[in-house]
Amino acid sequence: MIAAGRNAAYLALLLGAVACSKSSRPWIDRLEVDAFEGGEVASLSKEQLKQRLISRLEAAKFVLPRAGQKIPDDVKPWRLQLAAGLSEPDLERQTSSVVLALELQHTGTSEPFAIDSRVTVKAAQRNDVEAMQSTIRDSLDEALGRAVRQAAALITLEEASESTLSAKLKDADPSVADAAVRLLVRKQNKAALPALLERLKTDDLDTLRGVIGLLVELRAPESVNPLVEAANQRGRVFEREVVFAVGAIGGDDAEAYLDLIATGHDDPLLRASAAQALVELRQKKKPQPPRGEPR
Repeated sequence: MIAAGRNAAYLALLLGAVACSKSSRPWIDRLEVDAFEGGEVASLSKEQLKQRLISRLEAAKFVLPRAGQKIPDDVKPWRLQLAAGLSEPDLERQTSSVVLALELQHTGTSEPFAIDSRVTVKAAQRNDVEAMQSTIRDSLDEALGRAVRQAAALITLEEASESTLSAKLKDADPSVADAAVRLLVRKQNKAALPALLERLKTDDLDTLRGVIGLLVELRAPESVNPLVEAANQRGRVFEREVVFAVGAIGGDDAEAYLDLIATGHDDPLLRASAAQALVELRQKKKPQPPRGEPR
């Protein structure tokens, strides 16, 4: 209860800047739970999951209009969609996992923010179903709180200047630092690159995949060699993902790497993947004829 109170107080302070600068708290005009897999693991329904999310949003000072309540004309509301999954407990290790995907975007826009939140659950008591369910529900609440904190940070910094975002990259709060990285990437500002390259050192593959996605969006050729180095340390499956990412990022180093893999790697699947990515990369480099002229 103390931790929950602290989180609510923190979120209220975090969103205070929004209230001051926009004379409005963040409004949500649409909130949906698209999917909830494994709810029976924690004895929860989709509607109960939605209510747990709503309680955290309201504690964070988001406004969810009641029936008949009109959204002010000067407010740009948000739409939130949640998908969640709970895995069956591993009876030997007494572990389970919670995976959330929260999509956050302004109503009417086409570029959402996707927020992933994952928690590994460890049961306190072996073979105690009720205790395990309680622990999973607590972990679900932790994942929801984490996702809401990230959403709050993105909203707070959404309209910040690039210099302000750069200053937030080393913020003590991970949600704020992560929001700054993501917003800089969206603005194609390479100030985000050092923070992203630092994250390549993690051993968590889900985190690495998120970093790869941001590096592809940023399209900084300087990221190719660090990506290749990370791939060399983590096996064939991850290396194949990096092959396509490097092709999407482009540049001379990317072309040289793909050519090397396509012609000299001992794994035929990687060779084929690199050859495909290389063709696509070189196709993008060709000058495109003006519209209306034959290609």
